[in-house]
Amino acid sequence: MPRSLEPLDLGIQIPYHFRCPISLELMRDPVTVCTGQTYDRTSIESWVSTGTNTTCPVTRAPLSDFTLIPNHTLFFVTDLFIWNKSCFLNVIMLPSFF
Repeated sequence: MPRSLEPLDLGIQIPYHFRCPISLELMRDPVTVCTGQTYDRTSIESWVSTGTNTTCPVTRAPLSDFTLIPNHTLFFVTDLFIWNKSCFLNVIMLPSFF
């Protein structure tokens, strides 16, 4: 399934728990850090790469380990969300011949 976000720009609300706490965007590649919080990979990698951010953005607990663990469950659920919304939009946007 393609992970396109274009259909979401049409006013569809993204559930809060599907959003990255850093970017507030839909998590395309969710990963979990050592504190148990999940972020979009790009956002948390940018956060850590500055060298000055060594704490979890949500809990402010020290990130003692920078291992990023893929959150396969959230990836599947957000992918399903995108797929369902894109199917819904395709039905709405079908031309009417009546």
